Formats: sequence, C-alpha cells, structure tokens
Amino acid sequence: MDEKEKELVNEPVTNEEQHGEAQKQENKEDKHKKKKKDSLEEKLEIIEEELQNVKDKYLRALAEMDNVKKRVNEDLKRERTYSSYTLSDKLIDSLEIFDQALNVQTDDPNFKNFLYGFKMIKDMIYSALEQEGVTQINTLEGETFDPVTEHAVDTTWDVTLPENTIVKVVKKGYKFKDRLLRPAMVVINMKPKSEEPENLENYNDNVA
Repeated sequence: MDEKEKELVNEPVTNEEQHGEAQKQENKEDKHKKKKKDSLEEKLEIIEEELQNVKDKYLRALAEMDNVKKRVNEDLKRERTYSSYTLSDKLIDSLEIFDQALNVQTDDPNFKNFLYGFKMIKDMIYSALEQEGVTQINTLEGETFDPVTEHAVDTTWDVTLPENTIVKVVKKGYKFKDRLLRPAMVVINMKPKSEEPENLENYNDNVA
C-alpha cells in the first residue's frame, strides 16, 4: 500500500459523511417499513373482503332459512286447514245414499220410522261436516248453469227456456271451506246442433 492509500484509509470520517450514511440507513429502513406497511394493508384488504363474503353468505343463508321456515309454517297451516278434506269427500257419498233412501215414498208406518232414523243419522253426519267447513252449494232449477260449481251430466231442449238453464239437479254440490269439494250434477237446457249430412258427397250432389 502506497502512502496515498494509507492517507485515505487513515483519513478521519467527517460529520457530513456520517450524516449521509445515517440518512441512507434511515431511508433504507423507511422503505422497508413502507413496504411492510403496504404488505399488511394488502393482507388486511384481503381479510376484509373475505369477511364481507362470509357475512354475505351468512345473511343469504339466514334469509333462506327464514323463507324455508315461512313455507313450512304455511304448509302446516294449509294442511291443518284442509286436513278433513278427504274424509269429508268420502262422507258425502254416505249423505247421497241417505238422500236416495229418504226420497222413497211409503205408507208403511214402520218403514217411515226407519226412514226417520235414517234422516236423523244423515243430519248428524251433515252437522259434523258443517263444523269441519262443508257447505252445500245452493243449486236450483231454472238458474243459469255455472261451470265452476256445476257439472252438466246431460242436456235436454225446451224452447220455452233459455239456453244453459238448469232443468234438473241430479246430485247436490258441496264446498269445503273455500275449495270445491264436489260439483253439483245437473241437466241443462241446450239447443241441439243441426245434424250433419251422413254422406257429404251425396249432400253436395243434391245441392248442385
């Protein structure tokens, strides 16, 4: 090592150089801190985003559970409301049989008592059905046919009556609360359609 190099090595470090080195070190530490801070902020943003996603999924699941609960409650309520529908439909058959039996004409007092007993049983059944929500549809002869609550089992034609008029009530109709349990079976007044020619070819020849 020559004299000049020795002098540079042994030359004391000035305050300015020390300050410059310190500044560089400080800048380096600041950059490191800033980089670390940016990294933490990015991680925090990711965590917040994931947390929001989890929160949204939780709220959606909660809303879905609430909807399911409401649907189940509505189904249970509907089931309770119409639980007697099938049984009522079956008992209507018994009422129809009683009605047919009660329409029998007789002068025999014993048979009349027998029919009276039938009528009492029929009234008891109908009273029980009424308590469950069964009501009879008030279908009368001479009224206009209603396809919603009545079913036409046959037609007839009377020129003195308007079309679609009920001529005869074959069976009574019933409702169960707000539902149709059984339509009334009726015969309605309906003008018959004009008969079509049996042989269209012969018909055309005759027209010609």
